[in-house]
Amino acid sequence: MDKQDSQKDILNWIRSQHESLSPSQRKVAEFLLHGGINVMHYTITEIAQRVGVNSSTVVRTAQSLGFDGFPELQSLLRRQFLSQAKVAQRMQVGSQHLINSFGEGSQREEHLFSRILRDEIQGVVDLPQHVPSALFDKAVDMIDHAKHVYIIGLGASFPIALNFGIFLRYIRPNSTVLTPGIDPIPAQLIPLTSDDLVFSICFARYTRETLMVMDVAKQRNASVITVTDTHVSPAAKRSDIPFVIPYRLKMFGNSAAVFALLDSLLGALSLRYPEKTQQRLDSLEELYEQFNLLSKADE
Repeated sequence: MDKQDSQKDILNWIRSQHESLSPSQRKVAEFLLHGGINVMHYTITEIAQRVGVNSSTVVRTAQSLGFDGFPELQSLLRRQFLSQAKVAQRMQVGSQHLINSFGEGSQREEHLFSRILRDEIQGVVDLPQHVPSALFDKAVDMIDHAKHVYIIGLGASFPIALNFGIFLRYIRPNSTVLTPGIDPIPAQLIPLTSDDLVFSICFARYTRETLMVMDVAKQRNASVITVTDTHVSPAAKRSDIPFVIPYRLKMFGNSAAVFALLDSLLGALSLRYPEKTQQRLDSLEELYEQFNLLSKADE
């Protein structure tokens, strides 16, 4: 078994290498094998403390397993655990982490609402660490130059994809949110060509239909951008530009950070065509008035 095989099933890889590890490294390996989904959140220091070894031993264990360091190993563990975990398990772990965090020092007096908001804000503040400016600019160029943009996000990602698609159409009308319904998604892909772009939002557990849309795009030489949770996710491997926002198991994951990224892309695109964007918005307001869709403030 080589490193490529380890990416398919990291737990079996660790088991297969167990006998080649030192006694202290075996303790770390056993903790990773039996720690369950919680392992994906522990830092090197936390694992070392729980196992009773030095932090350097945790790093050396990852290296002995064939990885550059512990982050690479943990990323594969995260991918496998998230792909296998059911929704109820994720919610349970997220709730437990929230409970545990309120047992830490001064945080006991902090209100739940304030704590969750602070975590969400921190996720947004950390975005530049995960999204290099050059990659962001390249994605804006790709979206701008595409003949047509197809947006795909299913399950919990569908509302995010729909919101992004609604506002993207104000900037560039040739945009479509692939929507399950009367017309199957494969039928909606018939016009897709090499001049187009597929923009996917795909977090664990990764839906096969989203991945298949990305496969079709690659087969037709279309460009692919994805927002996903790890560099080794099946969505990231299918994309030209993967925007990686590490998944957090705190109730609704990292939705604020995802919306912030998409809003930034929309802002960058709208600045390229301010007059056309304003004209479309003005036309939309006229249609709203004509159809009498919106209530007045004093009604």
